Amino acid sequence: MRRPAAIAILVGALWTVASPATAVHAQGAADCGWIGVSAQPMTRAFAASLGMNEPYGAIFGAPHPDSPAARAHIQAYDVVTAINGAPLRSWRDFEPRIAAFAPRTTVYLTTWRSRQSINRQVVLGAGKCDSMPKSPH
Repeated sequence: MRRPAAIAILVGALWTVASPATAVHAQGAADCGWIGVSAQPMTRAFAASLGMNEPYGAIFGAPHPDSPAARAHIQAYDVVTAINGAPLRSWRDFEPRIAAFAPRTTVYLTTWRSRQSINRQVVLGAGKCDSMPKSPH
């Protein structure tokens, strides 16, 4: 299915861009962004064991085989600390933020492994929106 180009709407002095993904999500479409890995809570003790100064982000479980996460070389116990440069403060925010993107969107994850920060580019797959956790916002 071919989606229309983004539409820019002038509202006062502000520009609001309604992308096809935003319009589709607003209509309750069936597909949301999917990465193929679960996120678990970060603990102070686990953060310290990884050499992190503070416990934030989310701990990844093992990626599903042949998932976007697996193709991006994400491993179990990697910690995601940011999505597209925006810090991930709580593990609960990970899945809703990923689901808010359209399938085939490229996202940039900042992960932590072996006491170093690693940037990863991930092209999202498609998941069912009705099975995704609801965003707390």
